[in-house]
Amino acid sequence: MPENICCKESSSNANEHLYGTAPRVDHWFLLEYSEHWEKDSLEKSLIPETVKSELNKGLKLLQNSRLQFIKRELHTEGPINFYYIKSTEFEPKSYHFQLNTYEELVELNLISLIEKGDIRDSEINEKIAIICTHGAYDSCCGKYGMPVFNELQKNNSLSVWRSTHVGAHRFSANVVMLPEGIYYGRVGIDNAAKIAEAHLKGDIVLENFRGRCCFRQPSQVSDYFIRKQLSIHGIYEVRWEFEKDRDDYIAVEFLVERDNLGYSVNSIVLNNAIKIKTSCIDEKLTTIPQFYFYSMIPYTPKPKEVPNPAEKKG
Repeated sequence: MPENICCKESSSNANEHLYGTAPRVDHWFLLEYSEHWEKDSLEKSLIPETVKSELNKGLKLLQNSRLQFIKRELHTEGPINFYYIKSTEFEPKSYHFQLNTYEELVELNLISLIEKGDIRDSEINEKIAIICTHGAYDSCCGKYGMPVFNELQKNNSLSVWRSTHVGAHRFSANVVMLPEGIYYGRVGIDNAAKIAEAHLKGDIVLENFRGRCCFRQPSQVSDYFIRKQLSIHGIYEVRWEFEKDRDDYIAVEFLVERDNLGYSVNSIVLNNAIKIKTSCIDEKLTTIPQFYFYSMIPYTPKPKEVPNPAEKKG
């Protein structure tokens, strides 16, 4: 039987690495829902069934998509906030809609707006922070998430929301910075302000960095290692090029424009590295792999070929 500690303590005591643990997400639906969140938040909510079907349809149509309920206070009055966010490596986008009723979400026809490009009219330039406070999902989320939510609300340059489960409650408090899709774990009131200020400057705080959700796990790991080795903090200072994922090692190539160099970042994985509780209610320990830096090899990138119009055949 696992020892009588919470999942956050179990992870921390095992020195589990934060990096390489962000879920893979390209598309975010953030829907304000101020009632109580059950563990199965959407299906157990009081939102009309037609709206639930519309949301599930969008999640199915858009690959690597994720729905989050968000709120600030219970039982708020006024319009319902809905965000569609696309987290990409470069130029992520946020779109904001205000609804009078949840049924208007069906009338919005979000997928059609995206496909036709009409969604551009709703684009916003807003930095958003969502903090998992989903205590019904895991007690650590509510216990550790709420103080961080309260702390980040002091920053007037961020749009700060409580959120349902964002993944890996053992790293609570979990914070996701949007639209960039940067995951942070083990955030507390002692470092929340630092993380917020860094993000507003376009930087990443590596000590709490779980990964960028636009990357798969192997690239998230290598993204952390190249930043750590070269002291790179700017979000857009590295550019992904190539990924090779094997059973016992990974190799990922990134370009670093400041150095005018590419780097092949190689790491090894120990598949049975640690055993921990991944949830507070776990009755068994789960084996978790861990990634370790192995080498980083610089190379001169090949110049990109520019087509010569004169060479086109008539």
